[in-house]
Amino acid sequence: MKRLITPVIFLLCFFTTQAFAEVLPLEYFAKPAQFTSIKLSPNGKYFAATVPKENTNALIVVERKSNKRLIAYGFGHNEYIGDFYWGNNERLVYTKSYKKQGYERKGYKGEIFAANIDGSKRTQLYGFSKSEGSSKRGEIASKRGERAWGYIVQMLTNDDKHILIRSSKWNTDRDAPDKLYKINIYNQKRTRVATTPLGNISVVTNIDGIPVIAKGKDRKGKTKRFTYKNGDWQEIAKDSPLSGYSYKSLSNDGKLLYMSKAVKGETSGLYEYNFETQKVKLLFNHPVVDINAYVRSPDSRNIIAVETMMDGMKYHYLDKSPFALIHQQIAASFPQADISIRANSIHDEEMIVKIITDRNPGDFYLFNQKKKTLDYLLSAKPWIYPEQMQNRKLIHFDSRDGQKIHGYLTLPKPSDKPYPLIVDVHGGPYGPMDKWHYDSGAQMWANNGFAVLQINFRGSGGYGKRFKESTYLERSTTIQHDIIDGTRWALGLKNISDDKVCITGGSFGGYSALMSALMEPELYRCSIPMYGAYDLVYQMKHADYMDGSSVSIGAMEKYGDNEEHWRRESPLTYIDKLKTPLMIVTGGRDRRVPPESALHLQEALDKRNISYEWLYKAKEGHGFVNTDNRVELYQKSLAFARKHIQ
Repeated sequence: MKRLITPVIFLLCFFTTQAFAEVLPLEYFAKPAQFTSIKLSPNGKYFAATVPKENTNALIVVERKSNKRLIAYGFGHNEYIGDFYWGNNERLVYTKSYKKQGYERKGYKGEIFAANIDGSKRTQLYGFSKSEGSSKRGEIASKRGERAWGYIVQMLTNDDKHILIRSSKWNTDRDAPDKLYKINIYNQKRTRVATTPLGNISVVTNIDGIPVIAKGKDRKGKTKRFTYKNGDWQEIAKDSPLSGYSYKSLSNDGKLLYMSKAVKGETSGLYEYNFETQKVKLLFNHPVVDINAYVRSPDSRNIIAVETMMDGMKYHYLDKSPFALIHQQIAASFPQADISIRANSIHDEEMIVKIITDRNPGDFYLFNQKKKTLDYLLSAKPWIYPEQMQNRKLIHFDSRDGQKIHGYLTLPKPSDKPYPLIVDVHGGPYGPMDKWHYDSGAQMWANNGFAVLQINFRGSGGYGKRFKESTYLERSTTIQHDIIDGTRWALGLKNISDDKVCITGGSFGGYSALMSALMEPELYRCSIPMYGAYDLVYQMKHADYMDGSSVSIGAMEKYGDNEEHWRRESPLTYIDKLKTPLMIVTGGRDRRVPPESALHLQEALDKRNISYEWLYKAKEGHGFVNTDNRVELYQKSLAFARKHIQ
């Protein structure tokens, strides 16, 4: 039973009293979450959270005993507080993001700040700021300008006056080595801890912020692994027991290293390496799906459980530690839910719990370890009522070559008539996947009477290494076959119309929305491709990942390394086969898939006198983020789909 903590809600949240309605305002699905995080101070006396304001936001601190707001501070117009952390009981550390003129999406310049909970002693810890050297009232003091991006790596458990950051210099490529600094959160003094051996590398540190082991790719795209000893990086030999793994984290005592790799080339396994015995032990592997997330104890960093995702979330506990028992108790109260627990220590009397389901974008609770109670705090999107949302059902079907393919089906409220179908294709294609969690787009379509099919085709993450890598260089063939086969499977269901189907998607999903329609012109009655790559020759020469770095090499391994292959996989090559009505969506600030790809498609259609609908937003990037633009996208998509299939 939820128990409302009223004073906190009044300070942090706004509740709508609108009665339940069959069809909800599109703004409900278009608006971003009002709250993404709420955090308790280490001593449990204060809450901290970011709250939205017009064209900015504020970080507020609430004293729990008196229910008083101590401070609400932030930046100026179009400047936002990003991530925030408790450095200690009196001081918060936070990052800054900007809404750049001409762009809807916020950007990050690598700036890190700190301030006391009463708003005093506000200091820029790292990064470059235009206000540096200024003595104007209200500006944040900054002694050390640095033209570099700073990323918070670790809050140091045993040192509440310092944090560990990673610094990447401006105007260098992604393969240039970075620096790790320990920074004093009071006086900005920084000490270099290490320089990474590569730029495109992940580093595991110990509890004191000292590097232990790392894995990355060099400029030639070759995978390298290193250990860090006595201030030097040493490459790991191929015959070492540590070779062949990705490194996840280190236990606080430094004795155990958690690692992962595909078991027999299939789904991911969690392994434990013991530094004393030099033995590797397999802790967990699921035969069908990869590990979705790891659950760590807050005071030891030991992985106490793993999370897998199919029809909801399931937790697999690795031990009977105190935190594992706490997690089990909470999980029992929320079957299938995705549960995250934020605490400073296992000894904390109270912990923040966030619950996400397929119908709920997120609720926050306060767990009292002593009383064994869960008190409701607030919701990420308080205007969304789970009772009005629809379940996301796990489905599977066999492809034409016998491969089992999974996905999710979201159905509207029961109806006497078969539902028209929306096939919503996710991006990627290699690695991303459709998840069971609440999905704004799927819920929007279902709320308006459409069934929504989302397919985890081959190439998607979540189902093993072979499943993901088997379709490298096959995005125009095998992957599209899986999408088409899934469409036909869904059209064969009794409660779905046998011919009313529209395909849509963003990024690779936009590519597929056009490509599948070209391959099966009689199957899809309409198509809504969004910010997709339709001219692959242009895309592979101008995308932001084709910058000559190790990432570019990886892209060519997946997408091909020559114009002949790119042209063969381009939807523009087959545009004469188009019979399906199109609504094309793109943004003028897209760097992942430059808008020229959509403009080239537009030019080809105009040349052939083929009519289409067009939605272009000059300030949007790779996906619409402005609420008004998202509402317009939903309005026009619904009208387009209703015109053709409802």
